[in-house]
Amino acid sequence: MANQMGESSAGRPAGTGKPVTSIGHPKSKAVKIWMKKELKLQQARFKKILKHMEDISPQRDKWIATFLETIQVRGTNIDGDIRRVVTPEEIPKKPRRKFRVTYEPRDLKGIHH
Repeated sequence: MANQMGESSAGRPAGTGKPVTSIGHPKSKAVKIWMKKELKLQQARFKKILKHMEDISPQRDKWIATFLETIQVRGTNIDGDIRRVVTPEEIPKKPRRKFRVTYEPRDLKGIHH
């Protein structure tokens, strides 16, 4: 019998099952049309969210800078009212890549409906 830590039952290797998407579920024509329409609507929502995230990028940079300054000056709570000041050496450097808040519509391309 498998334990509760995700290990397999005796004699069976763990993690060898098929992905859920590999099971062929019959879908009616109406369901397929609905799924395509939903996917397009979801991609449109993602594009709208991405645009908004890009628009507030300068404000988000200010929020991050304020947060980093606060934890270096006032510190961060460890337990109850105990605070620990974060040293500048512990602050991660800003990555050169663009800040990514949400997944992009192209990330949904691998999902087959």
